[in-house]
Amino acid sequence: MVFADSEALYRTLGGFFTSLATQEEGQLIHRVGGPILFIFHRPEGRILWVPSPPPGSWPAFRVVHGAEGTGTEPLLTFEQDGDLAHRFWLGEVDLAQALARQQLRALGPLSRAMKLLPHLDPVYPRYAAFAQAGGGA
Repeated sequence: MVFADSEALYRTLGGFFTSLATQEEGQLIHRVGGPILFIFHRPEGRILWVPSPPPGSWPAFRVVHGAEGTGTEPLLTFEQDGDLAHRFWLGEVDLAQALARQQLRALGPLSRAMKLLPHLDPVYPRYAAFAQAGGGA
């Protein structure tokens, strides 16, 4: 397992997502049109992206860990294990294949998220650098 526990997952993925919210690519969440929930297994965790109104606001979204975000209804939900999430943000996972193989479960208007995938290309090397630097440790 890439993440020893939920704390490591929150430190790495949550920390990276918080940094992404202050970058231009973070504004892409406004094209999705609502909150995005990531549910993780092995280790267990939840990270919610809540868009900051209006589009163009900084940070582009708020990152909420764990049970704090349970009162917000997500537009999109992605459920996967922590290792798959790590590999996705490294740019090593084809989303369509992961969905077809049921390694990743998605609920909501997935077509909106699929349109954003080409815009994530500059994000993958940033995640790799963030994770290699200790993931917000």
